[in-house]
Amino acid sequence: IDEMEKMLNEYLQFTSSSYIEKDEMFNLSELIQNIIEKYNNKNISQDLVPRIYFNGRKNLVRRSLNNLIDNALRYANKVEVKLNKKSTSLFITIDDDGPGFPLTLLDRLGEPYLSTRSREKDHMGLGIFISKTLLGRTHAQLFFKNRPDGGASVLVKWDRKTIEAENI
Repeated sequence: IDEMEKMLNEYLQFTSSSYIEKDEMFNLSELIQNIIEKYNNKNISQDLVPRIYFNGRKNLVRRSLNNLIDNALRYANKVEVKLNKKSTSLFITIDDDGPGFPLTLLDRLGEPYLSTRSREKDHMGLGIFISKTLLGRTHAQLFFKNRPDGGASVLVKWDRKTIEAENI
């Protein structure tokens, strides 16, 4: 119960502060690299297009990506984070070598109180819901799938016109 209360309080605090947080220009490539470095985990690899500048809520993006990477590490040994851009879209992909998502939940991932760990004591199934909700405030879309070679994949996608600044 303490863990659930802590997560809910953190969510409430963060969602209220995310309304206050102002958009700012930041280097998304550098933000992701810093997130990965803080894990100090050799099982996290990265493939990041450098110098992608993002106009948005930096703390919101950081917290959401931390949560998605935490989830990947909870189920897998190896995690790969990629940042790519195409002509009209910007993508962050988080792939892992874990068991993947249960097929029965795949279409509903991101709904509140939905979890693969629902049988665990003190687990509420809010992690992906929180990330999806908060990233949605930055105009992101989240997609979940199982990789053909095993493991899970989360894709965060933005329309470049809504978030990207001229690369410096």
